[in-house]
Amino acid sequence: MSLETLEHRVRGRLRMFLRHTWLVALLGTIFLVAGIAAAIYYTAQREHLRIAAGPRNAAFVRVLSDQIADEHRSLYLQLVPTDSPRGSAEAISKGEADLAILPSDLDDALNWPVVAILRQNVMALIVPPVPASKAKPEESTAKPGSKTGKSSKSKDNKTAKSGKAGKSDKAAKSAKSDDSDDTSDDGTGDSKFGKVTDLTGKRIGIVSGNAASRGLLELVLSHYGVPLDKVTLSEIDPKDVADAVKNNKVDALFVAGAAAGSAISDVVSAATLNGVAPNFIEIDQGDGIAKRNPAFDSATIDAGTFGGTPPSPSEDLKTLSFGEYLVARRSVSSSVIATLAKTIYTSRQAIANAMPREVKIEAPKTDKDADIVTHPGALAYLTDTQQTFFDKYGDDIFYGLLIFPIFGSAIAGVASYLRRDTRTRRLRLLQRALDMVRKAHGAQNLAALEQLQVDADNLVIAVVHLSEQEEFDESVRMSFAFALDQLRFAIAARRTAILDHGGTAPDTGTDATATGSGTAGPAIAPIDPAAASDIAAE
Repeated sequence: MSLETLEHRVRGRLRMFLRHTWLVALLGTIFLVAGIAAAIYYTAQREHLRIAAGPRNAAFVRVLSDQIADEHRSLYLQLVPTDSPRGSAEAISKGEADLAILPSDLDDALNWPVVAILRQNVMALIVPPVPASKAKPEESTAKPGSKTGKSSKSKDNKTAKSGKAGKSDKAAKSAKSDDSDDTSDDGTGDSKFGKVTDLTGKRIGIVSGNAASRGLLELVLSHYGVPLDKVTLSEIDPKDVADAVKNNKVDALFVAGAAAGSAISDVVSAATLNGVAPNFIEIDQGDGIAKRNPAFDSATIDAGTFGGTPPSPSEDLKTLSFGEYLVARRSVSSSVIATLAKTIYTSRQAIANAMPREVKIEAPKTDKDADIVTHPGALAYLTDTQQTFFDKYGDDIFYGLLIFPIFGSAIAGVASYLRRDTRTRRLRLLQRALDMVRKAHGAQNLAALEQLQVDADNLVIAVVHLSEQEEFDESVRMSFAFALDQLRFAIAARRTAILDHGGTAPDTGTDATATGSGTAGPAIAPIDPAAASDIAAE
């Protein structure tokens, strides 16, 4: 089968299909409904978001996932566990996560747009009280000398009087200052607490499992001019804090977390020795540090935040704070982040109840000159500029309605062309039949007539194929019937004429056979279907 024949058959089947108007309309409706259903399914399917979080924030991810499930949102959170904030930053940088929970002190934190501020972490420098075992030798050395004893007794009386004035914690602080030679505030300075510069030459334990890190402590010490090589830093597990304080292994403790959270409160409780609460070191230059580093801000821990009697701290404590951010990749869809932001902010009360004192969700500033860049999706929700369905696709629908008639006209033009091409093919077949009639009248021998007979048979097959593909009206059928009859009569008449003039026959044996049998000539050649198809294609 030639390529032209195959093309002719395909076009023929297409024309036959297009003639069934109801079938075309039904199939078109089915395809349209299927397209709409596919679009709805695609837009309504749940969006999977991967969120990288360390051990401290894994609980928040679970609580948020439960809130999303309860509200039947089209979101699904998948936790990507990491061992530290640095690991979370690497996960989102490598594309292994779409979201991450990062503290603002990380350099990578400000590289990603913020969805929400989960909490404000504060730093606490805690000075444990001196164990009693260290104070006893000093008391024994004071007994032999009467003057020294009197001096010690006088000092104890003063301490007692100070305690009667409601300053028992300050008295404990003064006693610690006398025993350990720590320079704390005993009324001679402006600060109510110890000073950062007093940490020179001291042993500082960095409590693990919270937001505290060596980098944060070194930042504070460097700002106050404390030489890092003059300070001994070590990491302490939270469960070992009480033992370290009791055995006098550290001079100060560094911890960071939510002001009212369990991280700092547990360390304060563990550092309380024989009912004596620990003292604190104030970071009174928090404003200056914040101006030099936008990731930080000055903060105040209210008196009595950590509880106890007397309250701890005894006075408002100035310190440094930094945020814990939920950040997202810029490639995440704004509409998806807007849905996530809506879930977070509308459920923040429920999240806070599920994680008491650990989470206090805040919205980032939406000003153009804000230090924090807010994700466009969260910004749209916070500023009430979320786009509706028609806001997003209204222009597309409008232009689609304008363009659709053009496509309709194009389809109508194609259909008209196909119909016109069909009429042209019918006229060509009729013209071919008439041309064959003229050739039959002018044939000079029986071989030419036999070839015309084969062409006539192929023409008949082509007409039959065309009639199968298209519905001929009465006038078309009569035209083809008249033309084919004329062709048959012309071939028969010309054959008779050639046989009557036997001298013009090219093959005498064939003529004799034809004459003796009384037939109209030699055997007819078989019909070639491919030739008939070629005729139809023409």
